[in-house]
Amino acid sequence: MKIVELPLDCLDLRYASLRARRPVSEKRLVASLGEMGQQCSVVVVAGSEAGRYDLIDGYKRVRGLRQIKADVVTAAVWEMSAAEALVRVYQQASGSGWNAVEEGWLVWELVRTMGLSESEAGRRLERSKGWVSGRLGLVEILPEAVLEGVRSGKIGAYTATRHLLPFARANAGDCESLAVKIVENGFRSREVETLCRYYGSAGKEGRGRMLEDPARFLKALESTRHKDAGSLSADELRCLKNLELIGNVALGLARSLPVVAGSDTAQGARERLKPAWERARRRWDELSKTTALVFPASAAKPVSAGGADRRKEAMAHA
Repeated sequence: MKIVELPLDCLDLRYASLRARRPVSEKRLVASLGEMGQQCSVVVVAGSEAGRYDLIDGYKRVRGLRQIKADVVTAAVWEMSAAEALVRVYQQASGSGWNAVEEGWLVWELVRTMGLSESEAGRRLERSKGWVSGRLGLVEILPEAVLEGVRSGKIGAYTATRHLLPFARANAGDCESLAVKIVENGFRSREVETLCRYYGSAGKEGRGRMLEDPARFLKALESTRHKDAGSLSADELRCLKNLELIGNVALGLARSLPVVAGSDTAQGARERLKPAWERARRRWDELSKTTALVFPASAAKPVSAGGADRRKEAMAHA
């Protein structure tokens, strides 16, 4: 391996599609590059033409350098094949920082494009053959509109795998249509979850209306919720809003913490965040004890007919 300075225009970005864009972190990176310059080398291997290099790792840095009008990039040149380099980059990160869809794209590249068997890809990635098959199936089942949404950063990988993957298995065409609307409207994960859940309980006509204008459907559903909230006392309404807030914050942290503090190189971030997590955990434990008394498991009841009525009303207005 050698560290060199290369002109940016000698890089081939053939593996850019293997990683998702992360607009917020990329914005921070551009600011850092402008202020401090490039701190970490990108990884390249020799390309098929003399003087050309295939970029393996460092796509965010290269995009950032181009945004600040830089001409050169500091690169570590690895003397190995592209397949070996892709595997090593993944191994060095221990998989941290790669979401499930990105892992699927990596497996697809190794197996479908570079010709490795699933067993060999698993051996090199230090994963089981079942894991390789699962990741491969993930990107082969999800419609292209969903994959492009993840790649652009407009659909989260969690949303794609948790909510849209089951949807795609049931009806790939409708899932594709919904993905286009998600990107157009910038729906959040909980809104996508709501749309997928109600799609599963609606009739053909209701599904068609929802897919035609999911934003209108969500507004109609929210309207029915506000109507129901009118029967709550001020204290009950405050508890309801706070519980929803806690749920949304917890979900957001579950997605962002692995990115911010999950990699092997993020020890400093973990040390800075851990005291806050310890305080939050103590408070969460107190809340868990309280809710165990207020909502005992034995008292769990089926969803009331009112929930079904609200769903029908939202469908009627969508």
